[in-house]
Amino acid sequence: MKFEYFPIEYECPESLANKAHYIVIAKLKKEDVLLSHVNLYLADNTASSLKTSRPAAINLICFYRYLSTTEKMKDVHISQYHILADNLDIKRWQVQRQIERLIKNDVSPSSETIYNDAKRVLSYFKYLTDKGYTTGVKVKLTTWVANFKSRNMLNYIKKRVKEKIDPSNIKALDIQNRQRKPKSLITHEEILNLIEAYPDPVFAVMFVFGLGTAIRVQEICEFPYAGKGENMHLKPYSEMNKEFVDASYTEYTIYKSKNKDRTIHIPMSELKLLEESYIKTLYPERKKKYKNKHGKECPPSILFLDKSGDPVDEEKVSSATTYAKKLAIKKNPKFRQGLNFYENRHWWPTQKIIDHYGDRLLTKDVDVLNASLAQTITNQMGHNDISTTFSNYVDLARVITLAEKGLGNETFTSKESAIEKIRRLEEEKK
Repeated sequence: MKFEYFPIEYECPESLANKAHYIVIAKLKKEDVLLSHVNLYLADNTASSLKTSRPAAINLICFYRYLSTTEKMKDVHISQYHILADNLDIKRWQVQRQIERLIKNDVSPSSETIYNDAKRVLSYFKYLTDKGYTTGVKVKLTTWVANFKSRNMLNYIKKRVKEKIDPSNIKALDIQNRQRKPKSLITHEEILNLIEAYPDPVFAVMFVFGLGTAIRVQEICEFPYAGKGENMHLKPYSEMNKEFVDASYTEYTIYKSKNKDRTIHIPMSELKLLEESYIKTLYPERKKKYKNKHGKECPPSILFLDKSGDPVDEEKVSSATTYAKKLAIKKNPKFRQGLNFYENRHWWPTQKIIDHYGDRLLTKDVDVLNASLAQTITNQMGHNDISTTFSNYVDLARVITLAEKGLGNETFTSKESAIEKIRRLEEEKK
């Protein structure tokens, strides 16, 4: 059985609010079935963000696909799965995922991920129960939990694997999974490895832009060619008024539909680099492709386009980064597998703290919250908790300063972008 999922956007007729979420369709031999109960859940619980809706849709597809392989559902239409599914099905699904993981000797999905995915499935059945739909899942019972530390459970898994695989490997694989996750800032070498590995340079440009601004992936995707409203002054670097060009940064307001809007600083050095590396070189040709493909001019609200002339979104960024990481690892085996595009977001606040404190980072004086610096970092990042954000990045900055043995105390010049600083420091190491 195959499944398809895709995003939809619409205005809710009841609340008149704009909604955006994924919907799921089951592809049967003679029909396509819109999974109504799944889609109602996605509409009511994940419509605030496509970013959260997509993994929720994939998780439910994974569970429904498993159900379709069971003897229990052999002659049952998929539209009735939610009625016959029970706690034991959720538990067996977890076990099956662990068995498949052991056979592949893979670190993913970890036991923690398997458990959390099962909890999300349970929340789906809780939603159905609350809405008055019939289901065999009892959300108040813990019989859906698979205890992979149980001797009986491990013996059962060993029989199901049918190979000479020790189920205790579950613990070893979980340890490997934790070890592969980065515990420190992405290094300068890793940054250069990654941006050189992207097959489409637009993703390297976007990664570099994130290094110098700390804005989220979605916010980078939505960054405009030319702004409007409070961002009316925002244009390609060479077209901006002299008052902005001569300044070290310009303000940029990020609009949010539900969360509070925030105004951040975009360094002029980053806008200059953006123009030189993308707007003047790649954008013109991609803009033509957009027009040919969509039958209209590319609007000024869209800046980043891929090779085919389509707007770049978070999913494309994620896929491109996964592919680039594989190439980066081939070139540099020390490149950490757990790194992702999001790592660039941590670089800016850490360097901001290093630049501000210098050698004082290694003293206890830094433990006292610097309200002004903390507020600047928190606002730029879009966080709510000032003290936690500040203390976390202070700790990371201390580690970097000690590791770099003084290199971390280098400061930005007003005309130096983040990637220019990184390249300069790497060159000075040679």
